[in-house]
Amino acid sequence: MSTHHNPALGYRPEIDGLRTLAVLPVILFHAGFQAFSGGFIGVDVFFVISGYLITSIIVNEMQAGTFSLATFYERRARRILPPLFVVMLTCLPLAWLWLNPLDFKFFAKSLIAVPTFSSNILFWRESGYFDVVSELKPLLHTWTLAVEEQYYLFFPLLLMAGWRLGRRWLLVLLAVIAAASLALAERGANDQSSAAFYLLSARAWELLVGSFIAFYFTRHPRRMHGEALDQGASLLGMALIGYGVFAFDSTTPFPGVHALVPTLGAALIILFANPKTLAGKLLSTRPFVLTGLISYSAYLWHQPVFAFARDGNLVEPGPVFMLALAGLSLILAWLSWRFVERFFRDKRAVSRRQVFAAGAFGSLLFMALGLVGYTNNGFAGRFDVTADAMESFAYTQIRVPCDKNYNGDGWSIDFCRFGAARQDVTPDIAVFGDSHAEVLLPAFDASAKALSKTVVHIGLAGCPPLLGVDVARGNYEPGVCTALAQREYDYVKANGIKKVILAARWTLYTEGDYEKPRKSNYFLISDHQQRLANATSRQVFEQGLAQTVAAYHALGTQLIIIEQVPQQQVDPKNLYYRLARGTQADEAKTLAWVNELSVPMSKHQQLQAFNRHLIEADSSNGNATLLSLDTLFCRQATCLIGDSRSYYMDYNHLNARGAELAVSAIEPLLR
Repeated sequence: MSTHHNPALGYRPEIDGLRTLAVLPVILFHAGFQAFSGGFIGVDVFFVISGYLITSIIVNEMQAGTFSLATFYERRARRILPPLFVVMLTCLPLAWLWLNPLDFKFFAKSLIAVPTFSSNILFWRESGYFDVVSELKPLLHTWTLAVEEQYYLFFPLLLMAGWRLGRRWLLVLLAVIAAASLALAERGANDQSSAAFYLLSARAWELLVGSFIAFYFTRHPRRMHGEALDQGASLLGMALIGYGVFAFDSTTPFPGVHALVPTLGAALIILFANPKTLAGKLLSTRPFVLTGLISYSAYLWHQPVFAFARDGNLVEPGPVFMLALAGLSLILAWLSWRFVERFFRDKRAVSRRQVFAAGAFGSLLFMALGLVGYTNNGFAGRFDVTADAMESFAYTQIRVPCDKNYNGDGWSIDFCRFGAARQDVTPDIAVFGDSHAEVLLPAFDASAKALSKTVVHIGLAGCPPLLGVDVARGNYEPGVCTALAQREYDYVKANGIKKVILAARWTLYTEGDYEKPRKSNYFLISDHQQRLANATSRQVFEQGLAQTVAAYHALGTQLIIIEQVPQQQVDPKNLYYRLARGTQADEAKTLAWVNELSVPMSKHQQLQAFNRHLIEADSSNGNATLLSLDTLFCRQATCLIGDSRSYYMDYNHLNARGAELAVSAIEPLLR
C-alpha cells in the first residue's frame, strides 16, 4: 500500500495513476458493488508498485554506497505510521460506541497486531467458521501493510547479504524465492487456504515482480521501446488489470497463477507506459494523479468507514449510501494526505529522532489499549446486559467432553452419546449434520432424557450429511466431509439403528445468503462435478440427497430431515447490545425493534425453496420425513430473531434458548 517515488528515475505521474487503478477497485469491491467483483486484485497491483519503487531506491543507494538501514526504516516510518495511527485513533471512540463486547475484543486484538505488523497472521488465524464477519472488522485491511513490512524487514538484509555474490547470482536467488513463493500461492489457492491469502510466503513473489523491474531499469535506463511496443504493451497492462477487476470473483482460486493477471498488468504499465502512450496519458491526468497521491490514506480510511457504517446500521446499507461513504473515504484521505502525510515526510518539520520516538510511543500506546480491551473482554459493562444474556451468544459446548482428544482436523472426530447416553445399548436415534445439528443437540439431549432414550451424534461445521458429497473451500481439507458422511452411514448399517435425523444449514451449500452474491466458500463438489459454481452445488446437492435417502431407505431406516431454522439478516449480538446500550431497555421498544429487524417469512421461504422442493419430493414418496421448525419461530409473516432475548447466537445458529424452543417439535420425533 505504501510507495515512494524513485528520485533516480525522476517523477513518473503514471505510477500515481496506476495507484488509482489499484485503490478504487478495492474500495468499490469492499463497498459491495458486484460489478467490481474482482476489485480485491488492486492489492496485488499495489504490491508490484511497492516492490518496484522501494527496490529502486535501495539498489540505487547500494550502488552509490549510501544505503543505510536506519535511513530506510526512517522513510518507512514517516510514510506508514502517521496516517495509520490517525485512522486507528479515530476508530477507538467509534468502536467504544458501536462494537458489542465480542467484536470489541477482536478489535482490541487487532490494535495489538497492527503496530507489530502481524495483523495478517491474526486475520489468518481468526478466519474460522464462527469468526466475526470480515466486513465488520475495522482494521481487516491492515493485513496488506503487515505483508509489506514483513517483506521489507527481510528484503534489504537479503540484498545486503547477496550483494557480495554479484548481480547475476543475487537475481538467481531472488528468482528461486519468487518461484517457490508462487508455487506456494498456487498450491494454497487450489486448497482454498486462507494462509496463502494472508501470509508473506505466498505473496512475496508479487513484490518481487516489482523488484525485478527495478533491477531491469538499473541496467536499462528507462527509454522508449518503440511506439507500437510501448502502446500495445501498456494497453495490454490496462486490459489485464481491468479483466481481473471485472471478471474475477470470490470463486477465483487466489492468489496463485490467477494473481499473475493483475501483477503482470501492473508490470507492463510500469515498463512500457510513458507520456506518449495512451495508457501513460490517461494515468497522468490530474484526477488519476491526485487520487493516486492520496491512495495510501484512501486505502487506510475506507475499511473502517464501511465497517462502522455496517455495524451502526445493523442491516447492510444500500448502494447509494455505500457510494457516498466511498466518497467520504476519499475526502478523509485528502485531509490525511494534506495535513498528516506531507507534514511527517518533511524532515525539517520532524526529525529522525522524533519520527522514531513518536512511532515507538504510538505503537506501545495502541498495544497497551488493545491489551486492556482484550483482558477486559471487550468492556461488557458498556451495556446493561446480564451475564446470562451474554452467554446466549456463545457457541454450544455440549460436545466438549467427547471432543477432549479431538485435534480439529475433521478426520478424528468421534461419535458422542446424549440423552440416557447408555454405552451398553445400541443408540435409539442417530443425529447427523453440520453446526446446525450441533446447536440442536441440547434439545435432543433434553428430549431423549425425558424418554430414557440414547441419541448418538457426529458432525462437523460446514459438512452436510450427504453421501458422495464434498465441500470445496470449506473448513477442512478435501475428502473430510465425504468420509464423514460415509462413516455416518456405515455406523447406522453396522448398528442397525432404525431412526436417523439429518439437520444442516442446507441453503449454505446451494444458495449462499439473502440478496448477496454467492460467498467464496462451501461449494459442493463430487467425484463427477468439480466446478465451483451455484449450478454445480445445486446439482451435487440433488444427487447427494437422492443417494443418501435411497441408501438409508434400503437399510429400512426411518429418515427424518429437519429444515434449517429461519436465517436472519441482522446479527443478534449487535441488535440486543444496541438495545441495552447504557440504559435498561424498554421491553415494548425491544419487541418493536426485534419485529422490525427480523426476517420476513417470505424471504425465508424464498431462500429455502430449492432445498425444500427436493426434500418434500422425498417426503411425499415416503422415503423421508421433512420437519419444519417455522411454526416455532415465525409469527404473522415474520420469523423472529427473539423476544426480549435472542433465540440466536448469530445470523443463523440457534442459541441454547432457541434450542429449548425446538424441544416441543423434536420430542415427538424420538418417541
